[in-house]
Amino acid sequence: MLGNLEMEYNGREVERDLTGNGKMLQLFLILSWAGARGISRGKLQDYLYDTRSANAGNALRVSISRLRKVIADAGLAGPDNIQYKNGNYVFQDPELTLEVDAVMLEKACARAASESDPGKRLECLQEAAGYYGGEFLPAMSGDPWVESMRGKYQDMYVDCIREMCRLRKKQGEPEEVEKLCRRALKLCPMEEWSELLIESLLSMKEYREARRAYDEAAKLFFGHDSHESGRRRLERFQKMGSRIQMMEKENQTLKEELREIGRRNGAYRCNYPGFLDCFHMCARIEERRDMNAQLMICTVVSRNGREIQDDREMEQYSESLCQIMGEKLRRGDVYAVYRPGCVLVLLNYVEKRFLDRVKERIRSEFREKCGGKATLRMETVKVTECGKG
Repeated sequence: MLGNLEMEYNGREVERDLTGNGKMLQLFLILSWAGARGISRGKLQDYLYDTRSANAGNALRVSISRLRKVIADAGLAGPDNIQYKNGNYVFQDPELTLEVDAVMLEKACARAASESDPGKRLECLQEAAGYYGGEFLPAMSGDPWVESMRGKYQDMYVDCIREMCRLRKKQGEPEEVEKLCRRALKLCPMEEWSELLIESLLSMKEYREARRAYDEAAKLFFGHDSHESGRRRLERFQKMGSRIQMMEKENQTLKEELREIGRRNGAYRCNYPGFLDCFHMCARIEERRDMNAQLMICTVVSRNGREIQDDREMEQYSESLCQIMGEKLRRGDVYAVYRPGCVLVLLNYVEKRFLDRVKERIRSEFREKCGGKATLRMETVKVTECGKG
């Protein structure tokens, strides 16, 4: 249930032939998740029908009757596999042992909480974290019972990773912290995991990997975040970047450190925190010398001028737009992804009369690249005007 929905019986995958507008499958999953403790008729109605009424009660009884038959016909359990005991429906059979990853996660966490020995507690936590493969039933997002459980299991997983990282750090095992954080970033992305990952890499003197982890974190939490970036978050990332630079100096000469790596033709691409540094430096220079510096904000919209709701589509458009920026702008210009579908550009030494020509060239290239399915909303403002008001 955690991540992809998979069912196995005696080591073989079970085909989910549970029809009935999805209610049969939901009912089977709820009863499997409830296990031996069972679940009340009222809660089943709440979870499945969002109401407690005579119609909901009748529909529940019909679904349970059909589910009993489907389970028996599949050979998974006997005809009395779903029973009503002490006010609860219980899915059980003497010959059947149910193992549900979400339930196993809960049990392992409970054992870890009651364990006083650090080594044994770590074993329990590792077992618990191993059951977490992603969000609780992502294919059923929106169902009331799924949403009520999703945050609970994610919080359990987060607590497991935090405690395991604490214990591993205490034991002086940064390589284990690295493994934990890399997996956690895939399953439950959080800035905390990036910070711990970078810290562990630095302690192992893996400076190049630490730099790569920092760049990935900046891309994840700035370039692919639809919410406005917080100043506190930005300060933390800048401190991480400064720490990496300071420790890199142990193994690099200053000239090697300053040398630009990667593509050098076209405009300079950086992450959002790096763009802010470039922008602030440009604004300071403008105070003494007119650079005709302009901030250009490019936002991807549909060809009708409306916002695009598909996140994956928006990310593809963002990458296409970045390719155009790198090819069509000058080496002295800087650009970064602010959020999916929004790219910031710092144009230096550009006369106002040429601005429209630059914008039209970028817009035309973008339309061609995306087959006319999208266009750009573009706004320019002088760098010296950005800090006013």
